[in-house]
Amino acid sequence: MDTPYGEIPERFVKDMSAQEMHDYLKQRYSRRGLLKGAAALGALAAAGPVFWRRSYADASALGSPTGPQWIALGPDPSSEMYISWSAGAYQTAANVPAPKVRWGLTRQYGRTQWASSELVPTPTNAPAGNTDLTAYQHTLLDGLEPDTTYHYSVSNDGVTWGPDTTFRTGKRGVVDFRFCATGDEDTYTTSSAPIMQSIASFDPDFTIVAGDLSYASDDGTYKGIGIPQAYTPSAWDDYFGLLGPNAAQSIPWMVGMGNHDVEPLTDNGFAGILTRFPHLGANAATAGSGSKVVQSFSYGNVAIIGLDDSDVSALDTVNNGYTGGRQTRWLIEQLRKYRDPRSGVDFIVVFFHHCPYCSGGPCSDGGDRYAWQPIFDHFDVDLVINGHNHLYERVYPMRNNVVQAHVPPGGTIMPAVQGTTYICTGGGGAGLAASATSGWYGPSGGGGLATTGTGTPLLEVWGHQTARGGSGGTSSEPDPVTGWSAYRRGQYCHLVVDVTAPTFWGGMTSMHIRAIDPAQSGSTITSITSEAVMDDVTLVRRSVTGPARGHHGRPGGLRGRAQRKKSAMVGAKGTSMRNRDGRPGG
Repeated sequence: MDTPYGEIPERFVKDMSAQEMHDYLKQRYSRRGLLKGAAALGALAAAGPVFWRRSYADASALGSPTGPQWIALGPDPSSEMYISWSAGAYQTAANVPAPKVRWGLTRQYGRTQWASSELVPTPTNAPAGNTDLTAYQHTLLDGLEPDTTYHYSVSNDGVTWGPDTTFRTGKRGVVDFRFCATGDEDTYTTSSAPIMQSIASFDPDFTIVAGDLSYASDDGTYKGIGIPQAYTPSAWDDYFGLLGPNAAQSIPWMVGMGNHDVEPLTDNGFAGILTRFPHLGANAATAGSGSKVVQSFSYGNVAIIGLDDSDVSALDTVNNGYTGGRQTRWLIEQLRKYRDPRSGVDFIVVFFHHCPYCSGGPCSDGGDRYAWQPIFDHFDVDLVINGHNHLYERVYPMRNNVVQAHVPPGGTIMPAVQGTTYICTGGGGAGLAASATSGWYGPSGGGGLATTGTGTPLLEVWGHQTARGGSGGTSSEPDPVTGWSAYRRGQYCHLVVDVTAPTFWGGMTSMHIRAIDPAQSGSTITSITSEAVMDDVTLVRRSVTGPARGHHGRPGGLRGRAQRKKSAMVGAKGTSMRNRDGRPGG
């Protein structure tokens, strides 16, 4: 018997229940194989707890309309792409008898591929209304050509298809490229959606998100199978309803975990995020980390590592020590691999949720700082991106908890000599935690009135901290490390990072980081065509590699994605943008 997830020998089928079929396939085939699918859904659509909980699916009827779509880079960004979409809603079951993607170089497509369909596993004692009946479909397209635009369309039944959409595969080799970063997105049409639109206007190769996506979970204290409190699964429908059309149906969205993404579910509260985002938990590079929500990949001459700091955080302790130190050991191995000159990697970017250094909103996370800052120092990590605090703040380059250089906006940093730059970009749409005049502690090198904060920055610490997590309770203490805030503003914002490849083997390579500040008033972004660069720095290294053959040009030019007509928007190639002080934004 053929199923979308593999074959069951006919001699077994007649004596097997749907649950037994599910268990057989789950044991025989890998999750990656399940994602790819193979043949007809058939009789297995009737039951099963994880991969086809489809009691409502009727293969004889047309499928439900397709919902929002989002994509993510596959393990090889130049040849693989995850395609995802939703159907139904959190309390409205969908009919998904034959989920498929058709794709190709034109609107005629030419290829069709099965997708898997999953529901978020529901705890047995969940109260009514706290279950998510939205169906999530995924497939991994592979064998793609690098730096190539593909058309795709999705269907729940193989008959009725969604609109034509495009994506572009990743570049191959050491080339110029652009990525964006944000955090703490939420579901506000007045702030979250405009940030997504702003990011799309810069046409990045991908976007990384430092956690706190939909805010379906009120905080990170409700993990495991228990009575959900302040859990609103409908927030995911709202989130994808904004995210897909505004950005992520064509821009790979590489999300990480935040405390508001830990839900009252299994897998340490990660079962929901793993169901919705297939790039998490599916990458062979994460083996041995003890966590299903970390990630590691390289793009051009940059390595990107996404961590789950709920393992060591002193600010949100629900998953304290859950990997038993394995995540930290995995981090060391990843950094060792990427710092090998033969890796072709020059810059290393690490992102996770809580801030090792922040002088606004909550406070700095001493758990993260204690566990990982010495490791970042040892391996010369170039850039650490965080969220959690709903604001923007850049830290002077640090090494061994000491400021190495006072670099103003527009300045240049040599990470190999001057250390790691830490940036909080938590202004992705959720309510701001600080303003221009309040919510800040201690002085800063820039950011207008925010330079005159009151009191002393605080550091949340464990009574006893190790690389395996903390013990002895937590407390907020005056931060013993001072003077590290370089620039801060209580603004909605995101980062745009332009990477310039070396022009010859062993030449100089750079990473220009801009903090983008859309026009805004209070809790509302009023325009994304009146954006400014409120802060920027350039990281420079001597490369261990060389440019790809035939490489020319600068990153970031618009690439003709049919469904996003952004050529008139600020940040597109050829438009003008200026810094707060009037300097060209480049």
